[in-house]
Amino acid sequence: MKKIYIVLLLLAVLWSSCHNGSGGNMTDKCGACPLDAILMAAKVKIVDKTTGADLFLSPGSPYKPSDLKVNSSLTGPNYSFNIDSTETNNRVIWLSDYGSVTYTVQLANLSADHIKIVAGLNSKKCCPTNEVKSIMLNDSLICAPCSPQQSVTIRK
Repeated sequence: MKKIYIVLLLLAVLWSSCHNGSGGNMTDKCGACPLDAILMAAKVKIVDKTTGADLFLSPGSPYKPSDLKVNSSLTGPNYSFNIDSTETNNRVIWLSDYGSVTYTVQLANLSADHIKIVAGLNSKKCCPTNEVKSIMLNDSLICAPCSPQQSVTIRK
């Protein structure tokens, strides 16, 4: 009985030495790929369209964080966004997920805006990863391709 286990162990070691875990052999030289997930995010600012003043996150802004409602096509209404106030003159909200998503952003009684993040795999032969293919604001292209944490400015 021990001989069977030893033979199975040797076969497993031999198989794993010739196999890279992706269904092929080592002739493609890829090796094992990391299991990193890239967070897709839009860093959003809402500003006055004529003055550029922050409408939402500055100390003197006319609106408060509680005035902002965000819906996500993945998680539904009342999406829980994060506020980044580490830079005093560049405060933003983070809308983030791990894939393609459309956010509906509404500040108080102002018209709603739609931010669409399209994610997909890059074209690397070895170890492709998710990337932001494009971001659109109200059907206008912001970027293509985009950085994983792209800035988006909504002008009201």
